[in-house]
Amino acid sequence: FRVTHADETETSPKLASSLFCNMASSQGVKRKDLQGTPAAPEKKAKSAAVMARDKEMAALAREYIEQYAAGKAVEDKPFVGAQPLLLKKPQIATIEETERYTAVACRTLEKLIEASPGVHLRVGDDAKQSKEARALLEACCDHDIDKDNAPLLVSVARDAMHTIPLTEFPPSAVTGKRLLIYIGTPSRYLSMCIKSQRGRFDKAYEEDRLVILCRGVCMLPLGSQEQNIFGVDEEAVLKTICRSLKAKGTVCWGHGPNTKAKLLTAMYGYPEHLALPPPLNYAGFSGDGMHTLDYLVDYIKFLNKVQMARPQEAIKNWYDTGLLVSVLTGSCAAAGVSVLTDSDGLSILRDASIGHIISKLNQMITVEPFSTTRGVYNFFIGDGACRLNGGVELTMHLIENYKAKSMTTLFIFNNEKWAIEDNLVAGTFEEHHLYNKGFYELLQEHDNVVLCANDGELRETMALLSQRVDKYMKGEMPPSLNIVVIRG
Repeated sequence: FRVTHADETETSPKLASSLFCNMASSQGVKRKDLQGTPAAPEKKAKSAAVMARDKEMAALAREYIEQYAAGKAVEDKPFVGAQPLLLKKPQIATIEETERYTAVACRTLEKLIEASPGVHLRVGDDAKQSKEARALLEACCDHDIDKDNAPLLVSVARDAMHTIPLTEFPPSAVTGKRLLIYIGTPSRYLSMCIKSQRGRFDKAYEEDRLVILCRGVCMLPLGSQEQNIFGVDEEAVLKTICRSLKAKGTVCWGHGPNTKAKLLTAMYGYPEHLALPPPLNYAGFSGDGMHTLDYLVDYIKFLNKVQMARPQEAIKNWYDTGLLVSVLTGSCAAAGVSVLTDSDGLSILRDASIGHIISKLNQMITVEPFSTTRGVYNFFIGDGACRLNGGVELTMHLIENYKAKSMTTLFIFNNEKWAIEDNLVAGTFEEHHLYNKGFYELLQEHDNVVLCANDGELRETMALLSQRVDKYMKGEMPPSLNIVVIRG
């Protein structure tokens, strides 16, 4: 890669907007395109459509910051119902205790379902492999239904949808005043990232009509408020829920007509092999109406289509904790595109674990059977979290002796500042500035590193990566490990 210098600059907005609205114009190094021609700098002023899109993304980022920083006041009551149980030492329920706790949960749920005028069961990622959950999903009625008014509904939660290839999400029913039963592991941060369960849990909790079955714990209305029952047999409780729903009446599909077969085939079936989608092509495109992150959404959508065409191949993405990465996942959700991750990827987002994907990257490249399996893997992380966890150093080390069978790319957002991790506000902006511009400029001298200083270079890179994925799928390109730095 030949290095030349950009000469364009741009005034940055303040606070949340400044974290990414100027990604397309930061001063930095240029790289050569696939044919060896230096990428043309983008010097023209932004159009009204682009500025409008920038404002939308700035609002999304501001929402993330406000929700991340917001706390919840502890209620000053003698007893506040369902709360986390803090243990000083491990506590494992005995068989007898598990049977007793499970019986209490099952009896309570039977009465709740029978007494409730409506019930909405949502199957999360943790439960999608359950035989009981799958049987209920496959048996529910999806013909001639009104999903918003049917008393009994079953639907797939959004976290599960983000683990399968989808380029358009099916509509989801409104829970309304129904008893809400969620089977899976809820998380406020994950919900924020993928725009899922927005306010659904809080409202149901306040009205004592929320049930959550999660990893041996059942939260449910018991008496006058929500309570936690620890040490239950999840499968037995889920079996009771499904049996009670079927006994109550016809259980309807919660995503509208003509959507069930496609969604369940993606989850459980064997999709028909389709033709590979054409690689991304931005030739002649000026970028009008597009934000920097929209090109990444295009690439992720392309990967979803590749996964649909090659269901036997492993194509997965992992996303770290951070503002820009969260806005990216939110942009995918808003566009109806699956982030195409797996259960580990969801767990990383649930835990809001900074830098966790670096460990995952090392696992996929060095540990069998992952390292010996063909696949396309992508990792997205901010420069602060990446630097803190030695992400670049590890990746460069792995590149030098790369033997894995996968095509792997590490995407690093280089905006030179900590953001959501430190609840960035005006008074601490300078304190959290990262002086790493020269570090990434040095790295781009390596053949496996690309630095994108503006949208034109990012478009070119996304098109190039999609071409490489296409050739890799056809057996025309060897595995590789690359770094893409997105400057801004």
